[in-house]
Amino acid sequence: MNSLALLLSVCWPIALVAGLMLPRTRALARSLAPWAALPALLSGAAGAADLQVGWLMLDGRLGLDLVAVVMLPCTAGLWLAAGLFARRYVAPGPRHDLFFGWFLAAMAGNLLLLAALDVVVFYLGFALMSFASYGLVVHDGSARARHAGRYYIAMVVVGEVCVITALMLLASRGAIDFATLRASFAADDAGRNDLILTLLIVGFGIKAGTFGLHFWLPLAHPVAPAPASAVLSGAMIKAGLVAWVRLLPLGETALPTWGAGLAAAGLFTAYYGVLAGLPQREAKTVLAYSSVSQMGVMTIAVGLGLAFPAQWPALFAALLVYMVHHSLVKGGLFLGAGFVQHVQRPGPARLAAALLALGALAIAGGPFTGGLLAKLALKHTAEFVAEPWHTWLPVLLTLSSALTALLMLRFLWIAWPRGDAGAEQAPVGLLAPWLLLAIAWLVAPWVLAAPTLRSEVIGLHAGLNATGPLALAGLLAFTAVRLRRRLPRLPSVPAGDIGIPLERGLVAAGRGLHRFLVESLPAAVRACRRPVGMAVRSAPWWSDTLGRGEARIAAWSATALFVALLAVCGALLLS
Repeated sequence: MNSLALLLSVCWPIALVAGLMLPRTRALARSLAPWAALPALLSGAAGAADLQVGWLMLDGRLGLDLVAVVMLPCTAGLWLAAGLFARRYVAPGPRHDLFFGWFLAAMAGNLLLLAALDVVVFYLGFALMSFASYGLVVHDGSARARHAGRYYIAMVVVGEVCVITALMLLASRGAIDFATLRASFAADDAGRNDLILTLLIVGFGIKAGTFGLHFWLPLAHPVAPAPASAVLSGAMIKAGLVAWVRLLPLGETALPTWGAGLAAAGLFTAYYGVLAGLPQREAKTVLAYSSVSQMGVMTIAVGLGLAFPAQWPALFAALLVYMVHHSLVKGGLFLGAGFVQHVQRPGPARLAAALLALGALAIAGGPFTGGLLAKLALKHTAEFVAEPWHTWLPVLLTLSSALTALLMLRFLWIAWPRGDAGAEQAPVGLLAPWLLLAIAWLVAPWVLAAPTLRSEVIGLHAGLNATGPLALAGLLAFTAVRLRRRLPRLPSVPAGDIGIPLERGLVAAGRGLHRFLVESLPAAVRACRRPVGMAVRSAPWWSDTLGRGEARIAAWSATALFVALLAVCGALLLS
């Protein structure tokens, strides 16, 4: 029964999309759409056994593995809060139904990939989520949204090509379930492991925001409506991490070179996200770069799991706490950034300020927060890994926490609500989902964390360790404010950073190629026409030789030519 409920909860958003398309059912589907994630939340909390759905797709299987047991309720809860928030946030009219159509389709894909137990179902959900999210990015139809949408869809296509190629190579080994595919990395299948790992890391690294593949995030997240940004940055961005956990041989096969490289990329991403986010002047852009940075920290855990398989159980537990915490808090901060854009009276403004400050403190790993739980769990694993990670990782994570706190201060400076005594009262439909999500992010990490870790966070020692990075961030911020006229201005970093010069370079290359094909090449052909004609006329034997060769080729039958082509292809295949 639980398995059937899981299947129905995953399919329910698609049924509501169909209902929005039909005039007779549109009103009912419109009223049910904000609550579409509730069945998945209930079925995920109840658990589900393995369910075979071969009649639906190629021997597909649905169920809850260790990742889905934790992430499905968390993700469904975030989608539910965002849907209820969007009910009042998105203006009524045709675009309201259009928004919920894309929203529900992306939700169905996200829930399906979490409930998947094999690569066929997983890829179906991943592709549906990725392409449906394009409609959320370009929802408002502005030039900026369309520009961000072009970046997003281009990176989605690149990622999908890498992902489907890697999954086909893995499936060619004779199985499609995750456990068998992870075990297949133990044997270097004719040297294809390196190719598969490259494709998996690049394809899912685009979704996870790894440096060099990240630049679509700070462009797409700020232009999407606040509830869409909440699920983009809180839920869908975790799909890359979920894929790595399920497909990479974590805890089974030691890949020290790949692991060290991925951990180093995650560490660089963690710092780069902060440094690129500090000069930004929009609250949602700062949050997008914060997500890039936090995903970099989580990528470190995956990289260390590849390099040190024996430590993967502890890393996996820390990673799950970190994923749940970041999903709920970052989703709540994006909803808060949308809430403060509405007119408010001083009362709701003070409540919004308190929730924003609480969320920023949690992201920075402040005392007694879920963020501190996650970061301490990750630091503890560094005690059991080899050098240089054993020595430097705790120090680098502490410095990363200080920089994250500084970035959160920047966010609060921009997004701090300023109530207007003569303004309208903010709709309760916006405030209630945000409050429920805040309760979830306060409680969920403490439920997931180990008892020993919870007692350590409550203790004085961990509290002092947490206040150190916050004090350093406060000191840096105070110094910057006091000396802002003497210090040089931060370099302007456009949202999208390295993607902007990349786009300009591609556009310039395209224009150069167009000029070459349209102007330079025809002119060169016209210039060469006269001397070539004179050379041919001065040597008649050239014409005779070419004519005889042409007549001999023409004398071949079509069948003989076809046989010759088959022979060449066969030789290439057998070589």
